[in-house]
Amino acid sequence: MKNRTEVRRLQQKPAVTAWEKVQFFCQIADEKKVSDLVVLDVSRLTPIADFFVIGTCENPLHIDAVADEMELRAKHELGLLLRRTGEPASNWVVLDAGDVIVHLFNPELRDYYDLETLWAAAEKWVWEGSALRAEASLTP
Repeated sequence: MKNRTEVRRLQQKPAVTAWEKVQFFCQIADEKKVSDLVVLDVSRLTPIADFFVIGTCENPLHIDAVADEMELRAKHELGLLLRRTGEPASNWVVLDAGDVIVHLFNPELRDYYDLETLWAAAEKWVWEGSALRAEASLTP
């Protein structure tokens, strides 16, 4: 259980928009060498989140390192406590920041679940050269 000082400190951080969270998580993923990084705007398609950040990690240790770094920096820099689902050994970890959900996969599981096709109606951005570039969705 968190002590009162820590809770108070976390509550005092300024509010962060969903898009700022997306950029924050993409920057960390880029620093940690996550590949094929994409962002889907699912806000019109589901009430569970506004954005999905999806990235490919090489192995369970890579997934764990990236997830740990995102959790640590979100807590200290944004005052956010992320909810983690999945274990690195399962090759898919989900970090829930409320309006932004981060999916970290190994290559095989990412291909198998193919979230980009499942959510093809979502507006899509691709991380290239330390920035997000808009990409046309597959359906109108």
